[in-house]
Amino acid sequence: MSKTLGNVIDPLDTIKDYGTDALRFTLSLGTAGQDLNLSIERLTSNKAFTNKLWNAGKFLLQNLPDKSDVSAWDVLLANKFDSEASLQKLPLPECWVVTGLHELIDKVSRSYDKFFFGDAAREIYDFFWGDFADWYIEASKTRLYHSSDKFAAATAQSVLVYVFENILKLLHPFMPFVTEELWQAFPYRKQALMVTPWPTTGLPKDLRSIKRFQNLQSLIRGIRNVRAEYSVEPAKRISASVVATADVLEYVSKEKQVLALLSKLDVQNVNFTESAPGDANQSVHIVADEGLEAYLPLADMVDVSEEVKRLSKRLSKMQSEYDALVARLNSPSFVEKAPEDIVRGVREKASEADEKISLTKNRLAFLQSTIST
Repeated sequence: MSKTLGNVIDPLDTIKDYGTDALRFTLSLGTAGQDLNLSIERLTSNKAFTNKLWNAGKFLLQNLPDKSDVSAWDVLLANKFDSEASLQKLPLPECWVVTGLHELIDKVSRSYDKFFFGDAAREIYDFFWGDFADWYIEASKTRLYHSSDKFAAATAQSVLVYVFENILKLLHPFMPFVTEELWQAFPYRKQALMVTPWPTTGLPKDLRSIKRFQNLQSLIRGIRNVRAEYSVEPAKRISASVVATADVLEYVSKEKQVLALLSKLDVQNVNFTESAPGDANQSVHIVADEGLEAYLPLADMVDVSEEVKRLSKRLSKMQSEYDALVARLNSPSFVEKAPEDIVRGVREKASEADEKISLTKNRLAFLQSTIST
């Protein structure tokens, strides 16, 4: 920053626009010994992170027992999942997120001890947003909204509270204001977050649950990608056949509700089997991982005849654009006289267009084969 250049950032103005916590967190994300590019984009991103944290807290408060239900809160606050036995009893998503939290506590504690504040901040950010908010909170909705099993709902509530309160503890040195506000918004807090003991390190972990949940994530991502590829309406529920080995089916099938909710599948038409379904040649095949595949019937996702027409029209347009690019590259006057970076850009566009044409032709051939079948 330089007064001469007029690019000095006044921290008071920044706090007014983005909040104290967002500014503190942004500064903490810098690498020790290096200058930090304090950009508006970074501040905006970390303001969004603060909002995400706040909204997660609101979600929890809206889905936890009423403050007057003392016995329910006693159970929630008593579950600490700090023993091997308590961890092993949890369903897969809960076991995965608690294991991830225990790993996070160890990593962040080591980073704090070494004064690697940037590493600690990034580790918390990645876990909270990438694992807890994007995956576990969404998975917990199957227990909270789509299940009549009161024990499953209570377990999800306990895990939500346990994980979130530990995230607040880890994040408090960076973002003291929003974390304290959220901490004290929860009932039955005996002391302020500022004087609450630091999370215990060396807590038990179930590494097998990490691999298993990653397989489930790969399957969900694969189904989401196919939905996007075929432009399936967001609200439309489709059927699926999940094919896997017996040991994989054992844990994936138990999370049928989670799979259906996060992939937008029709839960009544999700089948689990060890062999490919009879309509496999009329389905989109997904390989999520070794020993875990899925088949999505085309007829469920699109009107095949209309999709063939759409792709044929699209292919014709893409071919025309590609031919125009090739014609430019085949012109000696263009290649010799145009600046090198312009020629390079046209070559890259031609290469990308050729790849897209190849993919579109393959998909078109697949759709046409299903019609003939």
